[in-house]
Amino acid sequence: MTDIKGTDPTKPELAILKRLWQAKEMSAREIHSEISPDFDWSYSTVRTVLERMTDKGLISKTAIDGVNIYEPQIGKVTMLSRMIADFSKRVLELDSTPATAFFSDSKLLSDDELEELQEVLRKAETES
Repeated sequence: MTDIKGTDPTKPELAILKRLWQAKEMSAREIHSEISPDFDWSYSTVRTVLERMTDKGLISKTAIDGVNIYEPQIGKVTMLSRMIADFSKRVLELDSTPATAFFSDSKLLSDDELEELQEVLRKAETES
């Protein structure tokens, strides 16, 4: 996984990333069937969003037997720590990021990922 600099993902992009973090890789059809209840998008709209995400470097695309397979190119902890730090500074006007205990009930993060998130946030705070 790479560390992608730039804007935070949109709500649909984050929904796609969450599915990819869980599944590791998916086809456009699989992604469409997973997110269609949330966004009511056509298949072509999902493909357009996937292409934009590929251009941004958030995901990669590999053609396998004529089917495009997508994989996340940014780690879950990296993306979430960046979003948390940005929200803490920009919206809440905090000098430091909240402790990861705040996220302990998250269904998205395992205990190991929570520890990794704490380390990344601590490191980012000392670099600021």
